[in-house]
Amino acid sequence: MAKLICLLMLVMLLPAWAQQSEQQPQQAITPEQVEQALQEHGFALLNDLPTKNQIPLFDNRFRVDNNVEEITLLLFRKRGSASAVLVRPDGSKIHFNTAEAQQVRWHDASSYDLIQIKNPMPGPWQAIGRLLPESRIMLLTEIRLQVDPLPANLMVGETVKISARLTNGDEPITAKDFNEVLALEVIFVSTNNAQYDNFGRGVVQVAQFRDDGKGYDERARDGVFTGEFQLRFVAGEWTPKYIVRTPLYTREVQQAPVVLKPAPIIADITASPAVPEDKPQQQAIPHQVLFKVTDASVNADSVLLQGRVRYPNGEVESFSLNEPGSAPRELKLHNRGHGSYILEVSAYGTMQDGREFMLNLPEVSFVVNRPVAEAPVLQELPQHVKDEIAKENAPPEPEFPWLLVILANLVILGGGGVAIWLVMTDRKFADLMFWRKKPVAPPSTAKPAATAAATDKNAPNAQKNNDMDDILDLTLPDD
Repeated sequence: MAKLICLLMLVMLLPAWAQQSEQQPQQAITPEQVEQALQEHGFALLNDLPTKNQIPLFDNRFRVDNNVEEITLLLFRKRGSASAVLVRPDGSKIHFNTAEAQQVRWHDASSYDLIQIKNPMPGPWQAIGRLLPESRIMLLTEIRLQVDPLPANLMVGETVKISARLTNGDEPITAKDFNEVLALEVIFVSTNNAQYDNFGRGVVQVAQFRDDGKGYDERARDGVFTGEFQLRFVAGEWTPKYIVRTPLYTREVQQAPVVLKPAPIIADITASPAVPEDKPQQQAIPHQVLFKVTDASVNADSVLLQGRVRYPNGEVESFSLNEPGSAPRELKLHNRGHGSYILEVSAYGTMQDGREFMLNLPEVSFVVNRPVAEAPVLQELPQHVKDEIAKENAPPEPEFPWLLVILANLVILGGGGVAIWLVMTDRKFADLMFWRKKPVAPPSTAKPAATAAATDKNAPNAQKNNDMDDILDLTLPDD
């Protein structure tokens, strides 16, 4: 049905198309009715489409026929100007800030508006704004993302080149002045197979490419993404995925799982001891590194190695091992003393099936410890050395008891002072015991005469009153 509508529009609008044929349209989008097909071979985005899939924009006006399921508008405008305004055939308007409420997807950028409308109202539409003549209105079309499959025998550290193509049917899709919308992202997802080392590793972001002619991309706006990336992650079973993103769409292509093998070349290191500092005349023995091919799927005769070594003193030296044969490649390194030796090695070769490869081996490093100088052994020590050792081992002499002497002198001085005080004051030693109670003197028995006479007269009564006393007066009167 869509093709029939396009043919009718082609006949009706042939003059306008002739005027626009020299201009390259910008982008295309993925239809909903091919949703299942998109999961297999990609998604649509806005690009240069054949004329039959476009509605020309004449004087900022265009017409939508009946039964059109979806249109996408790519409206280029002067940079910094306000977003365009769409006017429906019934006169109602669609603004950027009201698009979501009207079920219209609208991406507003500084120099363009990207608008998607499903089931648009048939009739004449109008776009109001400072639009440029390269603006386009595109119908639903079939866009495919095709990615070359990866080799089956991948290795950790290998550099892989991929090519992905965006096509509309058999025609390549280009995107002039709209490159920031087109991006191809490469990710690897772990299959979570417990038999491999990458179990539970999740997702690895590998690379992102654009069709802009920069980096590893061969030509700009040719509809082909070309790039290289290194497999610098854990060996195991991974699922490669390729995602193309635009402001309105995100679709992906998933390929069959691949097995990433460990690096097929290992380094066997034989480190030599460093020359002692006290023996500079001793000849240094070089260090030896043997590179061995451990994977039978690699043609050992074709392996070439090159790289560089960083010595402990900071010196960097390049090396190359391109001897023919399947024997291990031997590399001799200068002995620059104690410290760390770091090797960065790249390998080039061919697999047994004829596929060529290039990979960076994991960093090779080893440490040479600093030599320890041994103390000289003497048959017999000199006498003065023995005397010094004896003095050092002799028990320490006891210290003079200064504290005891001081305390004794204080006691003597204190005792002498007390004795002199007793003699000078005519006191007894018991007077120093101030905490004891002094004896109380008994009351005096002498009485005045009048008191005595009264006492004599009243003696019987006094005796009666003192019956309860403990002490009785038993003396006889003088009569």
